[in-house]
Amino acid sequence: MITADQIQQLHDKYLELIQLEIGEFGVKPTEVRHLIGRLGEFHCALQVGGTLAHVANQHGFDVICRNGRRISVKTTAQTTGFVPIGKATLDKADDLMIIQYRDGALSTVYYGPIGPAAAAARYYDHVGKYELDIAKARRLVVTPAPVQV
Repeated sequence: MITADQIQQLHDKYLELIQLEIGEFGVKPTEVRHLIGRLGEFHCALQVGGTLAHVANQHGFDVICRNGRRISVKTTAQTTGFVPIGKATLDKADDLMIIQYRDGALSTVYYGPIGPAAAAARYYDHVGKYELDIAKARRLVVTPAPVQV
């Protein structure tokens, strides 16, 4: 199993790589969303004292909290817009953490049960996905700062 120190090292290297991509190639953070998505998973694991799912691209959740709760992590570099939540995987996660990458740093937009987040989202039956407005996610709950271990 990957340790918290290893997750921290990966977090730092991904953050450095993202900043290099943005700085050297002049791309927008939204163009390196694959890197930002993985960085968000490391960030979440560190914030909750958890670990990454045992399988890369685990169906439905990304992080397992130390109390066993499964967390779906959504990371975005958008300041406005929506994050998708798949209906088919809704029952696979207990919680949702939405993380925003902005100006070289990560912040938690929402962290809490996935049910209220899905209830606040728009649902598109033809694609089987919910879309949660980032501004609406901010208003769902005030996220207490997680204690790092």
